[in-house]
Amino acid sequence: MATLFQSNTIVEGTELLALLTSINNKEKTWEDVEQEVVLDAMILHIGSPNSDLREMVYRSFYMSIIHDQLDYETVKKLLDYSLKHLLFKGIGESGTDSVFTRAFTTILIAVIIHKDIEVNFLSKETLIEVKNEIKKYIELERDVRGYIPIKGWAHSIAHVADTCDELIKSEKIAEVEYFSIIEVLLKKYCTTPTGFLHGEDDRVVTAVLAMLKKEVGLEELNRFVEGIPGLLKTQKEELSSEKYWFVMANCKSLLKSLFVGVSDDLLYVSLQQTIRKSLSQI
Repeated sequence: MATLFQSNTIVEGTELLALLTSINNKEKTWEDVEQEVVLDAMILHIGSPNSDLREMVYRSFYMSIIHDQLDYETVKKLLDYSLKHLLFKGIGESGTDSVFTRAFTTILIAVIIHKDIEVNFLSKETLIEVKNEIKKYIELERDVRGYIPIKGWAHSIAHVADTCDELIKSEKIAEVEYFSIIEVLLKKYCTTPTGFLHGEDDRVVTAVLAMLKKEVGLEELNRFVEGIPGLLKTQKEELSSEKYWFVMANCKSLLKSLFVGVSDDLLYVSLQQTIRKSLSQI
């Protein structure tokens, strides 16, 4: 796979893990290494099936971006490369290691958006592109595994929910777009015939609450929740019994988590009632 800076130096996974560990332990700084070579290696290994390496790469991206160890032009290049070469790598596959690249790319994008909210270095057009690509990614992702034995976390839906959360917090995304972001996420959650068992519901609800906190989307969300029993009825006719029960369990867990999320706020009494009604009809 091509890399961002096209460096000729190849850094193997074990060497990269040791190098990034030394940086994270403050034994070395970014000034002590060839930054472009290390960033290329991080991109190359962002989806490593080795969970220690994969998580260290993500942690290093996070620390270097949040703490201004990378200049903004470099971060812009990282974002552009992520959208064009990483986010859809192996899309449509399920059960393969490519999910690690896609899932960890979404949280790298989330970190970059978070930094932009803080210091404003991305254009509005760039954020709109990110929004469109993230929505497309959610629709196309087929591998929704959470924790994978031996290889660790993939967590594609939880991770992309974090990205949606950051998109909604960005002032560069128009309020009229908020529910469209949430809707594609909710539809994915409520139509996936695989059980979500690793806290994905809470992460999705966090994104929903970010929208509601901005006093946007309540009416549309009410309609979506009201329509879940009908959505389930349609899927019951199309899916095998086993897959249908997974979908139903997902819808129930999502509704219950959403209810907990809005239960203490009088502004959401109508939504609470809609959730109760939908749960009673499932």
